[in-house]
Amino acid sequence: MSEPINAFDTRSGSRRKMFGVVAAGGLAGLGLLGRPAHAAVAGGSGGVRQVADRAMDRFDRGWRTGDWEPFLAMLTPRFSFWFPEGQWRGRHEGEAGRRAIAEWARFHGTSGNRVSGERRSVAVMGDRVLYEYDSRGASSSTAGYLNWETIIVQVRGERISALHEYWGNVPPTGN
Repeated sequence: MSEPINAFDTRSGSRRKMFGVVAAGGLAGLGLLGRPAHAAVAGGSGGVRQVADRAMDRFDRGWRTGDWEPFLAMLTPRFSFWFPEGQWRGRHEGEAGRRAIAEWARFHGTSGNRVSGERRSVAVMGDRVLYEYDSRGASSSTAGYLNWETIIVQVRGERISALHEYWGNVPPTGN
């Protein structure tokens, strides 16, 4: 039986158990846990968590400002991108994955879509970092957006080689 994941709760500033046995087993079933952490130590700036946080800070800034270039600069040329719906739905790998996330980011930047997300927790799993967000629309084009999201990034050196975003099967809406 799997153990719960230890996570840092940004609301209370303390470590807590997260997801429990069922979700940890579900993530393992998806192949997200249990893989060897052959790149678990990133060079230069202090490790996987710091590189992932730097990438996600740029990701958040992209949503707030529409300027995705700093985030895109942190991606490896061969990239794994998973998105749950719309034009970019599914899994995109390698150079096609890099192109897909760049198109996705530029679409949101030029269309005026703005989202404000609050990180609720963060868990490091070898070379992957899982972020839990509560997000809301922050522009007229996203006014009805209200979502809980889980984003997993994979770190390779000083860059990220994957971004997989998960949420429900129905597009989120606000009240």
